[in-house]
Amino acid sequence: MGLGVDEPLSPRLQQQVVTLGTRLRSFEEARVAIRELLGVELTTKLVERFTERIGSERVAERDAAVVAWKELPLMGKLAAPPQVQGPDLAVVSCDGGRMQLCDMPETASSHWREYKAGTLLEFESAEHDADPSPDVPAIFLERDRVHTLARDIGHCTESTQESAASPSDARAPAAAVSRARLAAPESTASQASRRELPKLLWREVCASLSSSDEFGEQLACRAWQLGFSVARRKAFLGDGQSWNWTIWSDQFKHLRFVPIVDFIHALTYVFAAALAGRRLDEGWTAYERWIRAVWQGRVTEVIAELATRQQELGMPSETDGETSPRRVVSTALTYLQNQQTRMNYPEYRRHGLPITTAHMESAIKSLNRRVKGTEKFWSTRGGEALLQLRADQLSASEPLRGYWARRPTRMSGTRSYSRRAA
Repeated sequence: MGLGVDEPLSPRLQQQVVTLGTRLRSFEEARVAIRELLGVELTTKLVERFTERIGSERVAERDAAVVAWKELPLMGKLAAPPQVQGPDLAVVSCDGGRMQLCDMPETASSHWREYKAGTLLEFESAEHDADPSPDVPAIFLERDRVHTLARDIGHCTESTQESAASPSDARAPAAAVSRARLAAPESTASQASRRELPKLLWREVCASLSSSDEFGEQLACRAWQLGFSVARRKAFLGDGQSWNWTIWSDQFKHLRFVPIVDFIHALTYVFAAALAGRRLDEGWTAYERWIRAVWQGRVTEVIAELATRQQELGMPSETDGETSPRRVVSTALTYLQNQQTRMNYPEYRRHGLPITTAHMESAIKSLNRRVKGTEKFWSTRGGEALLQLRADQLSASEPLRGYWARRPTRMSGTRSYSRRAA
């Protein structure tokens, strides 16, 4: 006999339901797994409602922690919590994912909504007297790989799309090249070079449908709890989205987090602009020159050449699409002008700081696997609950372990589960 929606579950079964309901792709998959692995027959609706209920409780805990953090005096926020020792190298990163909501306003043009995500990372790395890697890694000079990366991120002009059928691209299947592979030059570096790269020790994940201002407070609160305020070295990594840098400015700038724009995103803008209005072979020489300059911190030189290229092509008109050469060059020029103060890559490498958001991209991929899909629609409350639970699962501190230990103390003294669920 199966359990109904409103029937209570044993403490152990509660944890199993939430784990499977959050980790697997759907509540239906979780229901089947519970039946086949645990021998317990639940309805899909019970799995959904109970998982979202626990997620909402975790959201309430998170929000209460933010309120308490906001009430701290400034000096309290600048210090670490009692008994917490800050890491040597702390890195915060932000990005956005997408999911569909079923309760969007009637005026909304789409059910798709961006959610915010962040990672709080502890690295181990060496510092140097000079740039330990002054030459751009060979992987960023491999034509097929760079073309595939730019295409996957969406920074391709009309001419580069046509060049995809060229003999150069035919030599290597594009589908075999993943963004994560391209974002990690250490995979092709020598063993000596790999020793110079920051080594990830620990990762915490945050995610929410909140506004960027609210999410910035959530991220800053979690960073304080982890002792990031007192880390000796600090960095904030992001792409070109303005809300990323608003969060940095509002919550992390005064803590002396060094702002760094993701090198991979900069690379794709440079590649697209170099090839704008040219065949792949024609633009490759410009790309090689420009990406070397960006890697070595000579961004102003690339900006000057892009400005000249813009004059040659002309300014974009209202009829130019996003992939038109004029529009691509204009977009890349604006991007580099806005981000150049966050692109001093030689200095970042000298201090042992990471320069890509590869770990953030990995977290977004894991979050999207659960919440994103053309057939998946969430209420705002349910979507927030699942994002919180999935972020908890991806965090090295295992927040859910502490939650399950605390939860019984908040329950009444009555028996909270039936014999059938035990």
